[in-house]
Amino acid sequence: MKLRIQHHTTYRYTWPVLYSIQHVRLTPQQDNKQRILDWKIKTPAKHHRARDHHGNEVHTFSVNQQHRELSVLSLGHVEIDSLSDGYIPPPKFSLNPLVYTPTTPLTQFSDEMCDFASFVADTHIPFAHRILTLAHAVADRVVYTKGSTTVADSALQAFENGQGVCQDHSHVMLACLRAHRIPARYVSGYFFNPNVEQHDSHAWVEVFDENRQQWLGVDATHKALVQGNHCRLAVAKDFTGASPIRGVRTGGGQESLDVQVMIERVG
Repeated sequence: MKLRIQHHTTYRYTWPVLYSIQHVRLTPQQDNKQRILDWKIKTPAKHHRARDHHGNEVHTFSVNQQHRELSVLSLGHVEIDSLSDGYIPPPKFSLNPLVYTPTTPLTQFSDEMCDFASFVADTHIPFAHRILTLAHAVADRVVYTKGSTTVADSALQAFENGQGVCQDHSHVMLACLRAHRIPARYVSGYFFNPNVEQHDSHAWVEVFDENRQQWLGVDATHKALVQGNHCRLAVAKDFTGASPIRGVRTGGGQESLDVQVMIERVG
């Protein structure tokens, strides 16, 4: 399947920003199941390309002139093959999976969450079945409600409030899995649904299967394994490290964010 993807992000500020530096993680991953056909990143200043310690491609730029608006555009074509069982190909660059076992401020868990996911430690149940069962349980517990949370809300908050979006589903999944010492990581990217117009980026998780020595992709929001409709951008311990754009600024006052995503199949 070939997809054309366009992701346009615009920040607007109530007061002039004196200086800003931004890190952009908007380049799709590449492996033998996901291939970039062409891809461009357009930023308001010259950017420098590098890889972070998770293996993500990062474009960094800074603006040292006063500005009240900042836009980043990424666009291109990606070819994605189907995954029969949800397991992704081994990456060219990979950290030790145990790096993704400790909790983070966004993925801390409670005793209730640990009990909620106790079955994931039962090795008598097939691994993929355990993880997919947890995805169903999380989606039922944290009802998808657009606008109910912010990027600063934690897994604990989403679990207690019972509402959230894909980011919250992913953080709750990570918290529950890490409560049982199962390595799991956050994935940012896109989900293509041929029946629904796409306007947002997406998030899901990958869980390390020790027996197969591979990562299993699972999407709690859609209660499904990752099997060919997902385009992977970045991986990290949580949203903080996989955020499409993250930076700091001096000045600017209040900030508003406008994100426009377009995904269409072209082959």
